[in-house]
Amino acid sequence: MRTAQGFKKILLATDGSDQSQGALGVTMTVAHASEARVRVAHVWNLELHHRHGHWDVEVRNEAQRLADAAVGQLLTAGVPAEREILRADDDHVADAIVAAAKNFAADLVVVGSRGVSDWQSMTQHTVRHQLVCDLDCPLLIVRDRVASKSDSQRVLLALAGGDEIAPSVRAAVAAASAPGSAVLVLHVAQTKIGSDGFVFDEVAETEATMSRAVRLFNEAGVAVEALVAHRRPVAETVAEAAETWNADIIVIGSSRMRDIGTQVLGSVSHHLLRTTGRPILIAQGMRA
Repeated sequence: MRTAQGFKKILLATDGSDQSQGALGVTMTVAHASEARVRVAHVWNLELHHRHGHWDVEVRNEAQRLADAAVGQLLTAGVPAEREILRADDDHVADAIVAAAKNFAADLVVVGSRGVSDWQSMTQHTVRHQLVCDLDCPLLIVRDRVASKSDSQRVLLALAGGDEIAPSVRAAVAAASAPGSAVLVLHVAQTKIGSDGFVFDEVAETEATMSRAVRLFNEAGVAVEALVAHRRPVAETVAEAAETWNADIIVIGSSRMRDIGTQVLGSVSHHLLRTTGRPILIAQGMRA
């Protein structure tokens, strides 16, 4: 018997861009499947930006119009929704979103990402970087427009191990809460160099990681496939598996994402964000 529980309160941070429209589409699918309530948070930027010789000014009425349009689409799809206008300058956009998520008691935040450019400079505190570091609930990053589809989702969980297993599984279970959803757990086996110079796989650790993950999925009533890969690089392996399996969402653990906060340029997550256009769900702060 299926006992999987989905997300119940989703905060969608939007600015009316194409990426935000993609995030709206994914939010609609996830919320409809989970019977979740959505709050559309539009950040009204208090600053003026000079771009290409023209003043780009967002007035409050325009912010309200964009937020109302998103709420209207959600309501039409049968998803309970409301809007909130947030005020912030450039340096405090993420702070405003984090505060709104806490006030709403959101168990998922969804944002649209403009792609690689947001992550190229590891020394700048970009909005999504700050959200990864400061949110205490999962974060779903959507880069591209996503075509509307049925509620059921194909969820690929790229699993590391250790403390990541339980929250990552819970996030994947929530993403796959709709009937007909499928989950693939992918673990890229770790390799180590022994004292004799030979490279070997951590077989016992891999088996323990996969066994625990499968057991947790079974306890949640979610059918799961398991796959162990033995080649590198990890991000490309995950992206290729997601493409081959036609995943709708990729779930990864929070510790890998926090590599971005510590400016580890070679982090798996940084490369994955550059390698795939599929939505990526970071399983941080996933409540039991």
